[in-house]
Amino acid sequence: DGGEVLRETLIGGDLKSVLTETLLFLADRAEHVERVIRPGLGAGKVILCERYSDSTLAYQVFGKSFPRGVVEEISAGGRFPRPDLTFWLDVPVRVALGRIVARKGKPDRFEKDGPLLERIRLGYGTLCHEEPERVKRMDGTNDPGDLADTMVSSIMALLMKKGGWR
Repeated sequence: DGGEVLRETLIGGDLKSVLTETLLFLADRAEHVERVIRPGLGAGKVILCERYSDSTLAYQVFGKSFPRGVVEEISAGGRFPRPDLTFWLDVPVRVALGRIVARKGKPDRFEKDGPLLERIRLGYGTLCHEEPERVKRMDGTNDPGDLADTMVSSIMALLMKKGGWR
């Protein structure tokens, strides 16, 4: 699909322009919204995404200094449905780099830049501070099972609050 081609270019490509990179991520996001998110929401489904709009803010805006207002303007007006909840698995950069190497052997172009990862981490911290009820920081060094249990509990509480789970 078109989104897969965009992701390959973004992750493996040699893009020099943060404008190009950001617009490609937003194009990939738009495809995902139209193919998966909007139809799922229309059918009353709960949608879980590994990365979504907050990752664009963290990576491109906070990590690479792309103007936040541009990303927010493109995302506004219902183009990208706003997530009800974001979990940020916070890990120190050195721990993240060690996990990446252990899991994949070779980091991609985002993962091998320690200073970029630290700016991204600080960006997620900013988002948590701005919207503490929606963006939840979780200690990513904790046991994965415990993290999953906490996430499921938070999602269930949100669904009950919204009247979507009985």
